[in-house]
Amino acid sequence: MTSIDTPAAAGVIIRARRQERGLSQQSLAESAGVSRKFIIDLEAGHERAELGKTMAVLHTLGVSLTATDAIPGGSDYDPARRDYAETFAQLINSRDFEFAIKMLADYATASLKAGRPLLQRSPRLKEPHWSAALAGITNYTAHRLGQPAPSWTKRVKALNEAWMPAESYRSVRGPMKKLTMSETPAELAALNVFIRERSLATA
Repeated sequence: MTSIDTPAAAGVIIRARRQERGLSQQSLAESAGVSRKFIIDLEAGHERAELGKTMAVLHTLGVSLTATDAIPGGSDYDPARRDYAETFAQLINSRDFEFAIKMLADYATASLKAGRPLLQRSPRLKEPHWSAALAGITNYTAHRLGQPAPSWTKRVKALNEAWMPAESYRSVRGPMKKLTMSETPAELAALNVFIRERSLATA
């Protein structure tokens, strides 16, 4: 058994497996749904390669990762069974906004994979900004899946001013604001919440 404990080691194995299968970097990129530049960086042992994309490449090559410990069970570790209403209530109350933003993407991805918006009932958050964000994402996933949005989303009002969740914990510069607003799904923009679609649609 080979231990992959550095980005460089992962890159070597990925490159070797790709060549064994007679794949070009471009063909592997297309099969895995990533860019050729990502494959180049990955094979070179780039230390900041995105985990989700890396897993897609490994899956395409028939390579899997093995854990030395058992994977924990329970709803906390299964996105499709996670209580997102409770998760967001805890994160907002503890002001862990950076992780809350990551969980917005997790919620969208898990909903798309499950084939339905996972928040079928109102999360009943005290913070209207985050309620609007969750309503917008719920509407977005429902639209992507060709389903009607849960009725609770219709009761959530649009925010009075444009809001980017990222601004909860860091400043966002003008050019990035413009890019984010131009790439936000209509369902979120309608509620005056702005998140780039690429940050949500990972399923």
